[in-house]
Amino acid sequence: MTGTLRIVGTAHVSQKSIEEVREAIAEFQPDVIAVELDPGRYAAIRNQAKDPSVKDVLEAKNFTQVLVQWILAYLQRRIGLDLGVEPGAEMKAAIAEAEARNTLVALIDRDINVTLRRFWNSLSILEKIRMIYALGVSVVGIDDAEIDVEELKKQDMIALAMEEFRKFSPNGAKALIDERDAYLARNIVDLTTTHERVLAVLGAGHVKGVERYVESPGTIPPLQSLTAEVKSLPWGLIFGVAVTA
Repeated sequence: MTGTLRIVGTAHVSQKSIEEVREAIAEFQPDVIAVELDPGRYAAIRNQAKDPSVKDVLEAKNFTQVLVQWILAYLQRRIGLDLGVEPGAEMKAAIAEAEARNTLVALIDRDINVTLRRFWNSLSILEKIRMIYALGVSVVGIDDAEIDVEELKKQDMIALAMEEFRKFSPNGAKALIDERDAYLARNIVDLTTTHERVLAVLGAGHVKGVERYVESPGTIPPLQSLTAEVKSLPWGLIFGVAVTA
């Protein structure tokens, strides 16, 4: 069985996206609503997850990853507050509509910790330096930025933004965008084999990539290649050896 699929591209801090999600659900009447969330972010968006303590971060030895995640979340939240919309509100709206209609919710995104580890470990040392610098500048300058979220949702603007990000960090773009496109598409294709009407709520930047994979499922990479640990160079050891030498 191959079900009917509809994809709704959203911005995570857009009031219009909330309305579009609700309208799509009412019109399409899906059997399952697939959302761009993993279990951890689902728990967070439902206020069921606690923030990691300093002890948790130190024990996990993932301070850099947590810092990057925090900065990205901070930027998104500041933009959302400026626009009067809570980040992830369109996902909340999709979940609320599903619960009101007794419709199944499917969490189709890759675990955020896997994504961040693969993202960070895939970066070259130069990309890491550039990324930290760019995030720092963004945090300082976010108050002065004027952002038109609806304009950014247009496909030509999305394509331009993706292209610029690839120039800035090719390896980062692969981990944050390309791999997740494939992961999302894999789960969506699986859902269409067991449900008649599937509605997927995705960030607008993933729509084209996911659609390409859905149209050609045979091109989706093996799951192991999307979730396995990426080994990075042991820069601490290299630095220590260099100093010793």
